[in-house]
Amino acid sequence: MTIHRSIVGSLATLMMAATLIPAGMARAQEVKPIEYRFDDNWVLRFSGQINMGVLYYDDGEDGDAFFADNDNSSSRARLQLFNTLGDWKFEAALEAEYQPVASNTLSQLNTQPNWEFPDSNFRKIEISIGHEDYGKLWLGQGSMASDGSAEFDNSGTSVIAYSSIPDTTGGMFFRFEDDGLSGVTVGSAFSNLDGLGRKVRVRYDTPTFHGFGLRASYGQDLLNEIDASLYDIAAVYSHDDDVFVINGGIALARNEGTDTDIFSGSISGRHKPSGISLTVAAGHDDTPDVDGTYGYFKLGYQHDFFEMGTTAFSVDYYYGDSMAAAGSRSNSVGLAAVQNIDRLNMQLWLLWRNHHYNDDAGPYDDGQAVFGGPIVKF
Repeated sequence: MTIHRSIVGSLATLMMAATLIPAGMARAQEVKPIEYRFDDNWVLRFSGQINMGVLYYDDGEDGDAFFADNDNSSSRARLQLFNTLGDWKFEAALEAEYQPVASNTLSQLNTQPNWEFPDSNFRKIEISIGHEDYGKLWLGQGSMASDGSAEFDNSGTSVIAYSSIPDTTGGMFFRFEDDGLSGVTVGSAFSNLDGLGRKVRVRYDTPTFHGFGLRASYGQDLLNEIDASLYDIAAVYSHDDDVFVINGGIALARNEGTDTDIFSGSISGRHKPSGISLTVAAGHDDTPDVDGTYGYFKLGYQHDFFEMGTTAFSVDYYYGDSMAAAGSRSNSVGLAAVQNIDRLNMQLWLLWRNHHYNDDAGPYDDGQAVFGGPIVKF
């Protein structure tokens, strides 16, 4: 299987272009969120990001290119209201994403934009109040306690490559070696089992003690009109000094509607003097039909080659057992590069990824993806 050379060349140019940006542009005025400060310590902030690029996917027989939103970190806008009353901190947040053409939903059978704006596009509709000694309470649509438990990543390339493989090509179908499309998608074969995601919930985070903390939540998926009970608990750790930065967590989650228990966790550390990072994630789900297990490993390297910002590289590997069907095997290898342009709040990103899947109905062709573009934050 080969990748179309003109597509690869054009995507590689996105990374090479970073070295050709004139110094004057690299020192251009920083893009900042829009803020309005009131006299009584209230702050209103508008911010967001645009993250789109060119995605090329080859299913072993046919290849095609798309202009798509990068679902690894979707285009979005948010409105936040802050206040500090003594040692208490208050925040209200409204955040929504909009992806007419999303990288995780494109497929060989679905290439048309979806201009609708469903309620599920609201990532956050929440309020929170916190105190360093008493913890933090959250109410509304937002992250459950287990959300992000499988996604701690200090590699510097998570904008395009991390444990959630389907964010890049989740809708693509694997092709049988005898040429027909199967019913198995990248999304069904490569889940990272990252807890319960974002739901309407009540959540409490304890204060941290020497970097350790606990989180617990209860909620329902009301934006999708599913009233089944969801609850979870997570333990997290964070450490940052002159030599190491380390983040990690484990979570146990329960979905009463699907009778599913999910265990997930990850840890990621970076040695600052060398720029080398290591990330490990794993998960297991216990369902009435199939119990799936996976592991994810990532080696990263960061260095300031250019004055404009840090350059990051990574190689990762995913292995899944019975993720899409009993006895199935899922394997993926990815290579990623990210160039930061600090003064513009921009990152140029590029990914190559191979997807391999097999089960009793196979064999299947591998699917290859190349995805490159910029993200701009404001």
